Amino acid sequence: MKRTVAFATVLLLLALPVSVAFAGIGGPYTVGVQIANMSSSATANIMMSFYDQSGAQIASPSDSIPASGSKTYFPLSAVPSGFNGSLVVSSDQPVAAIANVLTTDYAGGAAYSSFGSGATTINLPNINKNNYGLDTWFNVQNTGSADATVNISYKPGSCTAQVVVKPNASKTVDQSVDTCLANGFVGAATLTSNQPIVATAMQIQRTGKQVIAYRGFASASTVLVMPQVSSNLYKSGTGIHIQYTGGTATNVTLTYTPSAGFPGASCTETKAINAGASTTFAFPQLPSGCGTSGTGVSDLVNGGFVGSAKVTGNSANMPLVGIVNQITRGASSGDAYQAINPANATSHVILPNINDRNYSLFTGLAVANVGSQQTHIKCVFSNSTYVAEADVQPGASLTNVQLNQIAPNYVGSAVCTATGGDAKIAGIAQQTKSGSVPTTSDVLFVYDGFNY
Repeated sequence: MKRTVAFATVLLLLALPVSVAFAGIGGPYTVGVQIANMSSSATANIMMSFYDQSGAQIASPSDSIPASGSKTYFPLSAVPSGFNGSLVVSSDQPVAAIANVLTTDYAGGAAYSSFGSGATTINLPNINKNNYGLDTWFNVQNTGSADATVNISYKPGSCTAQVVVKPNASKTVDQSVDTCLANGFVGAATLTSNQPIVATAMQIQRTGKQVIAYRGFASASTVLVMPQVSSNLYKSGTGIHIQYTGGTATNVTLTYTPSAGFPGASCTETKAINAGASTTFAFPQLPSGCGTSGTGVSDLVNGGFVGSAKVTGNSANMPLVGIVNQITRGASSGDAYQAINPANATSHVILPNINDRNYSLFTGLAVANVGSQQTHIKCVFSNSTYVAEADVQPGASLTNVQLNQIAPNYVGSAVCTATGGDAKIAGIAQQTKSGSVPTTSDVLFVYDGFNY
């Protein structure tokens, strides 16, 4: 059976030298793609089909990826300089992929995971226009077989927009130039379409290099899980944006649980969310009951919190979606990942891009036990004997940093497996840079793991 993975790519650029492909805040950009073969026994034969925004297929190179292996495609030499479009990856084996989005001076960047299918309604919980220097834009890709008419509704307020997208193609929607949205707007967007679509949103800092990417939501849940949350720990912090997609206001409670061996204490936070709108939790710091010290992400202290979060209260039992913004280095670096619907959790998670001292880059992972019983989580790394494992209580996470653990210049993937209990896990990975980093650079990349 053939499996197709579709990217709503922000920019899939190019052979160097890079030219401007998107003229909005923070550009131009270039993109690298990592594709992992999820089969442990068979080579994956893949084809990468690139489409411009008119719907024309620009290139379709082929390649093979060994069993349990991964490959990085950077630069994307199959497409011309200035390309702004979308990618569809077809394979004869199950595959998972992520995209790394980079400013062309490599001072800013973000990551996001691929999509397996589209939906006719997509929610974007965090949308900004010149909100304390933050702007967003998103690419929406048509995964259907006919033209997609996409209607966009912003909340709070009554601003709307519409775009038409060709099959397999994408369109860029830039909030910084939307004349309906007022400066200072912060809220959410809902996309509805007559064809299945996917969307990826980017948040850009006007005065710096911070770039944040996250995937749009095709479904909602009354309960959400966030495998990685930090606060007041070496200039790191988390902002959790939860959007309520129903029609009645609801009070939402998050419970924060520290990871084993890391600082912090269990605590809760409750806020009200209005219909269609979004509310921010955990930022600039967690409640005092979480055992943190300091006054926010600007503090350099080791008295903070590392752990996970879960929705444990939802007064009206309404559907929710959410993203988790990870901020470091006094808010100069950041990225985001999707809060996870526990119904989508399984006993296996694959993380396609893992590094240890690869051009000073390294990764860390967080895998949460979203079940109701203790489970044993074990993560193995491709082409390595290194293993990370622990017994993890419900609501807690296995947190592991790969720096100085595997091998210099290591690039590979990780597969995490749960055994015992009800064996339900979900995970994310973060990539950053070791050593001295300019405070104006964004070196944090975060992406969602793939359950299978």
